[in-house]
Amino acid sequence: MIPRRMRNRKRNNSIALWLFLLAFMGSFRLFAVESVILHLANGDRLSGTIVSENATEVVINAGLLGKITVPLSQISKRDILTVTPPAAVAAPQTNNVATATTNAPGAALATQVPANVTQIPVKPAPTPKPKEWNAEIQLGTNIRYSTTDSRDYLATAKGTYAHNHLRETLDYSFFYGRTEGLISANRMTGSSKTDYDLSKRIYMYNLGGAGYDEVQKIDLQYEVGPGLGYNLLTLTNFVWKTEFGFSYQDRFRSDQTEQVTYSARIGEIFSWKVWSKLVADAKLEYFANLQSLGNYRLRLEGVLRYPVFKNVSLNVNVIDLYDTLPAAGVSKNDFQIRSALGLKF
Repeated sequence: MIPRRMRNRKRNNSIALWLFLLAFMGSFRLFAVESVILHLANGDRLSGTIVSENATEVVINAGLLGKITVPLSQISKRDILTVTPPAAVAAPQTNNVATATTNAPGAALATQVPANVTQIPVKPAPTPKPKEWNAEIQLGTNIRYSTTDSRDYLATAKGTYAHNHLRETLDYSFFYGRTEGLISANRMTGSSKTDYDLSKRIYMYNLGGAGYDEVQKIDLQYEVGPGLGYNLLTLTNFVWKTEFGFSYQDRFRSDQTEQVTYSARIGEIFSWKVWSKLVADAKLEYFANLQSLGNYRLRLEGVLRYPVFKNVSLNVNVIDLYDTLPAAGVSKNDFQIRSALGLKF
């Protein structure tokens, strides 16, 4: 029979052995934890062990400071230590969770970087590239069977390209209509406008276009002209530009006549966000005939746009063309209003 004193001694030895094993495992776990020093963008440094990390932030255990959440955007460099780093030196806070966003003096947590440190630079998040190409297509029709039967069709397409100081705008439109079997509209036009910024407000442009208009007895016309533009007003919901330039136009008419016109061009361009979903765009062009003073051409184009889905909108198009020197038998004024469904890309 084993004496009670020996049994107590064996039991005490067993308890001591278990305590030693637990302490050894805990110290092994402590050294296995990755220790880091985070260099912040404002010049501060934080040291501790990484608790968790995701695509937007890092959570570290900074000793007396407890757990600190640091956004990745504020980390300029990260030092990984091969030994357990010293605890961060700072006064304890009442809340164990803090966010390193302060630039106040004395906010830096001073630690010395050991010699055996591997430095890993943190790359800033890439800035998304602006979209250079944008395109929109509008399709519309208006069919009416009543005392007077009429059918109207509308198709327009617009593409814009912008890169640094350069902008390119391509426009295409087609209008066709019949009333009581007679053609009331048959027009197709295309234009290209290139803008180049000379400064924040001043830009130069070159405008070219071609097309035909059966109702106006124009079999073919083309025009070209350079000029300068100025950004008069740029607000969050309103933009106003004015342009001054020169225009050369050549028209071949169905009455076998040709009309060549040299004009001074004045253009006004407006874009107004009436409210969050309603946008109005307008362009007014005045061409003063330099060969025959007192004669002119006026072109007004407007679009009222209301989005119904992300890339789908309802549009009302207004076009007014006025010419003091039309072909024989043609009205000086041509005014049209059309509705269409717009698709943006």
